[in-house]
Amino acid sequence: MIVSRLETGKIRELKAACGCLFSEAAAENESFLDSLDVDMVKRAYRRNARVHHPDMNRDTVVKDVTSDRFLAIKRSYEVLVNYLEGLKPATDVALSRGKIIAIGGAKGGIGKSIIAANLGIYLASLGLKTVLVDLDLGGSNLHLYLGYRFLLRNSINDFLKKRVGSLSDVMVETPHGPILIGGDSSELGSANIDFMKKVKLIKAINAIEADCVLLDLGGDVSYNILDFFLQADHGIVVTTRDSAAYIGAYHFLKAAIYRKLNRLTGVEARSAGGRKDIALEKYIHDATMSESGSKTINELIDSVRDECPQYLAAIMKAVWEFNPYLVVNRVPQGVRPEEVAGKIQTVAKKWLARDVRLLGSIGRHVDVERSAIDLVPAITRNQRGSFAAEIAAIGDRLVTGK
Repeated sequence: MIVSRLETGKIRELKAACGCLFSEAAAENESFLDSLDVDMVKRAYRRNARVHHPDMNRDTVVKDVTSDRFLAIKRSYEVLVNYLEGLKPATDVALSRGKIIAIGGAKGGIGKSIIAANLGIYLASLGLKTVLVDLDLGGSNLHLYLGYRFLLRNSINDFLKKRVGSLSDVMVETPHGPILIGGDSSELGSANIDFMKKVKLIKAINAIEADCVLLDLGGDVSYNILDFFLQADHGIVVTTRDSAAYIGAYHFLKAAIYRKLNRLTGVEARSAGGRKDIALEKYIHDATMSESGSKTINELIDSVRDECPQYLAAIMKAVWEFNPYLVVNRVPQGVRPEEVAGKIQTVAKKWLARDVRLLGSIGRHVDVERSAIDLVPAITRNQRGSFAAEIAAIGDRLVTGK
């Protein structure tokens, strides 16, 4: 049990439980708390239960006092065991490649944060050290779907504004497994970070020591959101059956690959040792961002091959490394997710020259709708339900790469 990153209320609850089962001195000893395991708690519970169980006393007054004490012992046991059983030991499980997963889409309200929260909980349950990062800087709400009904004491804004030295200073352990780096969109200007802050944040995210890092992105196609998405080893675009959602999903994919191509001559490329190539910059801009730039990616590659072959390798590498996934959310009963995904895949194949893989789908579930109201992650409410199985299937494909 590592208590240093927990919220104050959770630390207080765990210490009170330790004080009841062990001693007040033990509860204040951080080394003791860190060494605590389930077997130690069970032994302490049995030892206390034998002494304080009401059936052990015949005197009515003593029996009433003992009964209250026994209930406190039982509650303390449940608090500690529930928490400790949520801390899974390390395993040999790892993501199929890289560690960063980005979850995006060009429309709000399609379930990105709910998917991110529950997927993070599932991956943590496999024994992976999982960090969730709320990068919806203008509408931060990931903490809500992890059970936090209040503003976090520290957020990613504290790192960006140099109020803390590193992202680890704003990490919070959640009751459900993952570590959270939360946001605070109530702070004026939090969504509008400048270029240098974005670069600083990307470097810090890449440096996080974890088995997997999930980025919950905002629902737009701003440069910052696209750059966060393009940093990921696994990019997931969420859509629903709604026309606005799947049209938005395609627009997100298109904007992301165009952004990737335009960054070939950007500041990031030059800071890594490359040189500004004005001719290549103009060529890509004209093909992807000007009013006349209506070429498909295949047409762009063909024209580069014919007119500017010296740029061909760089452009093809950028295109072939763009391999995002789709997740179809809130699929109504009787509708095949492949039908929804197929509309996006067909257009992406024609215009973007990419096969966009369907990573998984999630149906309509009462548990999920309820979790958005009472802020209890659906995967923890019913670990054997169909929603949990759908999230697990997505997580397993990320792990196996199949």
